[in-house]
Amino acid sequence: MIKKVLYILTVICVFSPLKVYAAANVAVIAPKAGEFRRLGTEIIEGVKLAVDEINAGGGLNGEKINLITVDDQCNDRLSVSTAQMMALNTSKTDRINLVIGPYCTNAFRQVAAIYAKAGIFQIIPTSVSAQNAAASNYKGLVKMVGFSERQGQDFLKFYQKHFASKNLAVIYDSRQSDTIDVARIVRSEFQKAAPAGILRVYNLADYGTDLDYLARDIADNGAEAAYILGRPKSVAKLAKYLRQEDDEFIIFTNRYQSQESYEKILGDLAEGAYVIALPSLKDDPAFTETLVRLRLLGVEPEGLAVYGYSAVKLWEALVNKTDSFAYEKLAAAVNKKKVDTTWGEMMFNNGNPDNSVHYSVYRIQNGEYAQVY
Repeated sequence: MIKKVLYILTVICVFSPLKVYAAANVAVIAPKAGEFRRLGTEIIEGVKLAVDEINAGGGLNGEKINLITVDDQCNDRLSVSTAQMMALNTSKTDRINLVIGPYCTNAFRQVAAIYAKAGIFQIIPTSVSAQNAAASNYKGLVKMVGFSERQGQDFLKFYQKHFASKNLAVIYDSRQSDTIDVARIVRSEFQKAAPAGILRVYNLADYGTDLDYLARDIADNGAEAAYILGRPKSVAKLAKYLRQEDDEFIIFTNRYQSQESYEKILGDLAEGAYVIALPSLKDDPAFTETLVRLRLLGVEPEGLAVYGYSAVKLWEALVNKTDSFAYEKLAAAVNKKKVDTTWGEMMFNNGNPDNSVHYSVYRIQNGEYAQVY
């Protein structure tokens, strides 16, 4: 109860100065505490960088941009209550013009419906489930990079190229909708392309806290590699148990589910493990101009910061194109023809990109992440 009161007080304090500072308000919803805080911090830093850049150039459409950051703690109830509170701000000075996020998307359908009904333009800077996206086809909701299922397809291509003969275990958590979707795609693609019996699928929820038993079960069934999807600490502990069973066991994880606890828990056992993540964009020729400009400002965007930055720049391009912050005009503009992003032009249909961003594969070497695909 105390945490809930503190959260509400934080939101009230964040919202109270709007009348003083600006009429154009951008809110970023991301975790600033807990297991996903590093990812939330990256997104917020990227958004802040873009907002500061716009304000330093005189603002947007004649207005300075006011940035609001809200910590939803990756809690579904807080994500929904945050959206409901933002929808209540309807005056010209208080209304939210753009929401970036939320990062955690278990409550995605509810949140998206609230923002759409309130006429608040929303950009998701990271991937979302294609099933959730299909059920939330609001024109003013932009899924900037596409769908989380893409990581399953990109993982499969890499695995077939380098480990095609090795038995694979895919571990997901039925309590997290995004892991279910990725596991489903990997299983479907493997059934089409791989020999029968090479793949086994496990649900973390079936094993409770006994991850050591799950690791033995995986090893006893002949797996030589595993793609682990779930909560960060569970991912790290299971990876550690598998490596302790066999130090040559091949580990794949999603970067966004292998946080600070991952390398701390694994220690030296993390060496050689593979991580799936959205590309850094630093090697993308289409991103070169943006990267040079950021470096001239003394900024080296890390991780998801580039996607937070890009979300604001996409919105800026739409506002400049329509000369308006109005939801309907922005929604029409983003779905009408190609739109500039920081990594090239893209087409959107009901806010869905015509092509999802491809994931990259990194390998941990001497504590660093080296891109291998």
